[in-house]
Amino acid sequence: MRALAEFVMRGRPQAIGVAVGAAILPLMQWLSTSVVSLVILRRGIQEGGLVLAWAVLPTGLLFYLSKNPSSLIALFGTALMAYVLRVTVSWELTLLVAVVIGALGGWLLEFLASGQLDIFAEAYLELMSANGLSDQSTDEIKVMLAGFFAVGQTYAMILFLVLARWWQSSLYNPGGFAEEFHQLRLSPQISMGLVVVIVLCYASGNVHITRFIPLLTVPLLVAAVGLSHWFMARKHLTGGWVFMFYVVLILMFQLVYPLLASLALMDSWFNLRNKAQNAPPADRQD
Repeated sequence: MRALAEFVMRGRPQAIGVAVGAAILPLMQWLSTSVVSLVILRRGIQEGGLVLAWAVLPTGLLFYLSKNPSSLIALFGTALMAYVLRVTVSWELTLLVAVVIGALGGWLLEFLASGQLDIFAEAYLELMSANGLSDQSTDEIKVMLAGFFAVGQTYAMILFLVLARWWQSSLYNPGGFAEEFHQLRLSPQISMGLVVVIVLCYASGNVHITRFIPLLTVPLLVAAVGLSHWFMARKHLTGGWVFMFYVVLILMFQLVYPLLASLALMDSWFNLRNKAQNAPPADRQD
């Protein structure tokens, strides 16, 4: 992957060629998105915008043929996040922008792919009704599915941007991304704002609003993952521990997710890194 990044950064023709080629290949649109983001991170919006314009051509054609806007949303959304990260050098602000883009992406999906959502909603409703597990309407199911899409799209865009940032660090600032990610921490104001909005969404009881609750937790989970990586690096834990961390996160997602969100809130309010670094060493017992 580093060799690919080196090739992309040799010049504009190489970047455009990889971005367009990856966008054409099935299931490779993510690579095109990360390439565009890498150019924006390194060379700015003017040069990155040219690569983006070329990548839009096959991605837009794919949307026209499939009526699925997810690849197009990811391309523009990740490019915007890359620009924000380049200008602000703040993952905190970038994650907030990702939440906004994810919400807009969910609405766009409802508007541009309503027919596809109808098919999935009816299939889901038929399956649940057959088992007596659902009394929701088709419209409510569509809203719920759009909410799931928004969350998945947001995590995907963050991963695409992480890949681009890692490429940039690997080429021009070795170890810089790891240090940057390890120090990711939400400010108390931002974390409290997220909590307040989550509570308000929950209190509304309206499915059109409550669907945003999982999306609002995305910055908390990403911050907690950054803190977990910092802890494992501080303890000099091997890559096997990192692998097991993600295995547990995936297999026990419903249990681990709220724990990580709570950990991110504690870190935001009490700065757990400072407390760990300033803690006196444990007395040794002979």
